[in-house]
Amino acid sequence: MVASLTISVELELGWGMHDVAEYSHLSKERRNETEYTLRFLDLTDQLNVPITFNVVGHLLHQSCDGHHLGPYPDGWWSEDPGTDMRTNPLFYAPDLVEEICDRPTDHEVATHTYSHLLAEQATVETLDTDLLKALETHASFGLPSPTSIILPRHQQPEYQILRKHGIKTIRQLIKDYGRPDINPISKTWWILTRDHPMSTLRERNAVLETTVTPHPSLTSSTLPSGQSPPHPVFRTIPVQIRQRLHRKYLIAAIDRAIDRDRHLHLWTHVFNFANEYQYPPIECALKHLARRRNEGKVHIRRMSDLHL
Repeated sequence: MVASLTISVELELGWGMHDVAEYSHLSKERRNETEYTLRFLDLTDQLNVPITFNVVGHLLHQSCDGHHLGPYPDGWWSEDPGTDMRTNPLFYAPDLVEEICDRPTDHEVATHTYSHLLAEQATVETLDTDLLKALETHASFGLPSPTSIILPRHQQPEYQILRKHGIKTIRQLIKDYGRPDINPISKTWWILTRDHPMSTLRERNAVLETTVTPHPSLTSSTLPSGQSPPHPVFRTIPVQIRQRLHRKYLIAAIDRAIDRDRHLHLWTHVFNFANEYQYPPIECALKHLARRRNEGKVHIRRMSDLHL
């Protein structure tokens, strides 16, 4: 048996926090998100590392009028600008999806729902409608129907709705992971020195689950996340040390999965790596992953490629 590694990246931009109208983590006109997505795609092409990109369906539109039919709660679309990509590029990003699809590396475009729908706060009817809209938008864009999904904020859906829409694989959280105490000193030390846990592949209700940490793992919470600075305690540590620790964290996780013939799933959002601080450790880790893959020690699998 050979280890397997999956990398999934959320492309949600303005939709990620539209329910609370929070956008301070994003760059103006999504300049940074565009720049670093292109850099990331260049790197994956250089190394032939396929990624699962989980895309909010509304981002596939060039434009819209801001009105979307369906059993959505009142105010759900209040942040939809009802304009176009040129005017509000945080809410429309067909150019980025085209870049993903046009690259020589065979990336997967999975779904992150149509409207960044929160499954636990939505009715079954609303989730059904939202997934149907996501599939229709994929089809209109010329994409194959998605078979993989990441529910926003890892909320729990009704699996029969997923199966109804052809979803075969879902990303879920590793259970009981994290630091239980609230002592800030010990928690800080744990964040700086922890090991990445192994992921699990399991089938539940005829849907394959691949598990991840609650926090983004391809990027580091000790470094700036998009345009947001890290916690003040981490800012007391030189950036180079924090980058070195995260590089070590990623490479050790890859090697541990190989040594144990296990599955490892790393994830993040596009906005998380859209700055000069996050990119260097990711680049080193992906180069290490490609070397180990070329040695025949690990398979790099998109979510759609996973199986028991």
